[in-house]
Amino acid sequence: MNQSAEAFIERLQRHDIKYMENPQPDGSHYVAVELAGNDGSLYNVVMVFGADGTEFRIRIFQLGKVPKDRVRPMLRTLNEINEAYAWLRFYIDSDSEVAAAMDAVITPGTAARVCWEMLRRAFSVLDEVQAKIDGVLK
Repeated sequence: MNQSAEAFIERLQRHDIKYMENPQPDGSHYVAVELAGNDGSLYNVVMVFGADGTEFRIRIFQLGKVPKDRVRPMLRTLNEINEAYAWLRFYIDSDSEVAAAMDAVITPGTAARVCWEMLRRAFSVLDEVQAKIDGVLK
């Protein structure tokens, strides 16, 4: 098993967070969680650990479907959000949905702490900006 993923999964288990995992034949490892924000929004988070245990990626999908006539205002809003918050970046994906991403370089020794803090940071930012994203979609 991927040592970095294993260390992070142990942290999830200590906090009683339900997760799904999917180890890959190449040694990379996918971990997914679904958590609720302060406003009740559900966030689907996919975390990918690179095969050598030194790469970590968070991807958060389905933050809002963007109709064609709202793309420009949404891009302006996402640019403002990206300017205001470090690390987590927002974009419109190929399915015309708002998504967010965060990447880091880790080691098996730092994975549990760094990945946990990244997950916490992502949810903190999402709780602060989800209303702005929803406001553009209405």
